[in-house]
Amino acid sequence: MVLESFLTPVEAKRNSWSLFFMGLIYSSIAILLSLIVFPSQASIFSIFLTAIATTPLFVNLLKDEENLNLRLIDKKEQVFHEQLDLISVFFFLFLGYTVSFSLWFSFLPDWALQSVFSEQVGNILSMQSLVTGNVVFNGLFELIFMNNLRVLFFCLLFSFIYGAGAVLILAWNASVLGAAVGLFIREQLVKVVAGDYFSGIVYFSSLPYGLGQYMFHGIFELMAYFLASLAGGIISAAVVRRHYKSRNFFKLFQNTSYLIIGGIIFLLIAAFIEVNI
Repeated sequence: MVLESFLTPVEAKRNSWSLFFMGLIYSSIAILLSLIVFPSQASIFSIFLTAIATTPLFVNLLKDEENLNLRLIDKKEQVFHEQLDLISVFFFLFLGYTVSFSLWFSFLPDWALQSVFSEQVGNILSMQSLVTGNVVFNGLFELIFMNNLRVLFFCLLFSFIYGAGAVLILAWNASVLGAAVGLFIREQLVKVVAGDYFSGIVYFSSLPYGLGQYMFHGIFELMAYFLASLAGGIISAAVVRRHYKSRNFFKLFQNTSYLIIGGIIFLLIAAFIEVNI
């Protein structure tokens, strides 16, 4: 695949910041192709095409990570530093996705905006109703935590079954966050064009409230999803390569279980912040 050849796993880990530009470019290509080929379902197909473009790289990254982990375990060396390198790759890719979706949401014409972001806006509206219902819903912490735990489970499951399948979920979350940022930008543009910065339009001004809420707790959620994706992908690579027969497989499984536990702890922190701040 042409896109796959642009960046090798070694280059990706050495220059993880380059994944920002990869995410920016690949998601932009996906949005344009979705508008041309699947205009009525562009909000869904743009996510699939974004994930498909970066999946081969992450499959190779996870295979290399699994091999490296086994070697380090055999030498009784720490593997955490290497895992941090891969988490930074996930982070910069997600950041590139988010910036891309934010910019496209901000400047697409209305007809294209409805096509590309209809599902994402619907998701934001449902999140808004959840936040405003905080006054009457005492189980908000449990609801948020269980919902995020479900996302973490799917990151783990998709990565285990499809290798780098969690890229699809990360792309979706980036598109929702990008839509929230884009809504805020469009709100400011509307105020400037109207010549009255202090007057808002109800439709736009009611939606970006969730953005401020997200920025406080979102980093912990993202770390949880990255850790789950990494854990599932490493175990998937080990099973595919039949390394479960290796004497070090149990230690590898134990190390990945720590990643999952760490992810759950991050989700608890995120839910607490979201409810109380």
